[in-house]
Amino acid sequence: MVGVWGYFKLIGFNLGVMAILAIVTGAGWITYMAASRSYVQTLLPPEALGAANAFIEVSLQVGMFSAGAVSGVILHTMGFTMILAINVAVFLVAIGLLHDVPTATELPTSIVPTATGAWHYVRQRPLILSVGLLSVLPLIVTQLFNVSAPDYVLTILRANSVTYGTADMFYGIGGLTAGLITGWLLTKRSTKSLILLFFSVAALTLLGLFVGRWVSILFVGTFVLGLSNSALRVILGTVLMHQVAPDYMGRTTALWNGLAQFIEIFVATGMGMINDVFGASIGFLLMGLLMLLGILWSWRVL
Repeated sequence: MVGVWGYFKLIGFNLGVMAILAIVTGAGWITYMAASRSYVQTLLPPEALGAANAFIEVSLQVGMFSAGAVSGVILHTMGFTMILAINVAVFLVAIGLLHDVPTATELPTSIVPTATGAWHYVRQRPLILSVGLLSVLPLIVTQLFNVSAPDYVLTILRANSVTYGTADMFYGIGGLTAGLITGWLLTKRSTKSLILLFFSVAALTLLGLFVGRWVSILFVGTFVLGLSNSALRVILGTVLMHQVAPDYMGRTTALWNGLAQFIEIFVATGMGMINDVFGASIGFLLMGLLMLLGILWSWRVL
């Protein structure tokens, strides 16, 4: 990020450099997700996993909420290089915070590395395979939302980056709300009923965004979508932590996230092309259909 910041500061904007930045941040996110989920499963007892996943989601969404609240204003007033500089500073703080975190060799585990691949492991376990594939859908929808939302704000709502940043803030508030309530919900309702509920809420919300043409609907929709997608991440992640053997947790998480990213290579590009032809709102309809698939899949398989 320092390199990209320096390039933009000295030379100016370059689309190829932006692509490099996207690759670096994407690779970092996938690595973090796989490592952190495996680490949490190893560190905590099974009965604490639901609350731990909810707390992680709260922490994640507080960051997203804060970023959404200020990023649109910073981008509008100070430019993209300031966004990069803030990212660099935050990552340096994170490195400092991780200094005292126990390493894997210090954890009380009996994990023995094996040579068997993650795909070979999950395809012999139908429940893990189904839940893992279900967990891919919210990830894909989140990325497709990131493709459609800027175009929707600009071309449909005729608004600016401040509106987009505010909508992103509402997504973070929804995710924060999910983190606060999902751990409690897991103690009150069955896992299947919660998965069906949040897939249904997400599908209806996306269809509402497809029909709606007002900024207020965008704000409400992004809040509800942040709530449902984050709740699904917590619930499905907790189910996987309970079902997957500890020595496969990192690899299976990487498998699902990598599969989602691979699919997004094609669907995100296709989404952009479809939005250019039919309008940005069509993206929300297609995302709603994906969540409808999640409803049917959950009802039939789980």
